Amino acid sequence: MLDLIRQHALFERATARVTEAGLVSILSTDKPLTHLIVAEDGKSLIGYAAVTFDYALWTVCRFAHLDCLFVRETARGQGIGKRLFERACLLAEEDGAERIEWQTPSWNLDAIRFYQREGGTGQPKIRFSRHVNQPEGSGGSGRH
Repeated sequence: MLDLIRQHALFERATARVTEAGLVSILSTDKPLTHLIVAEDGKSLIGYAAVTFDYALWTVCRFAHLDCLFVRETARGQGIGKRLFERACLLAEEDGAERIEWQTPSWNLDAIRFYQREGGTGQPKIRFSRHVNQPEGSGGSGRH
């Protein structure tokens, strides 16, 4: 699983900071913050989806967030992404979410076409982020 996560981050021109211990912690909790759905070919994991839940003030509704959906390059074109996406939508429905939201890089035209085929509609926005706490060992201010 860790290898898939790292491959996904590299594909999106980023770095995954999750460690093996962090992944074990996520997978072993009774109330996970992230729900993982995996696809395998009988020998190894070939894809995954990660779903989290949040609440939207404007619509006064709980919603699901498809945080990740990734299929190994060698396994693409076989419907695996579609099955992972459908399972993520079913998880959202079963958990009482009104909708599922997700994002993909604007340069990832294959993913955009995939999501449009699956009934997704996009909103042009710019995603911002700002670190508010420095990860340990990053040389931050050391505040506690």
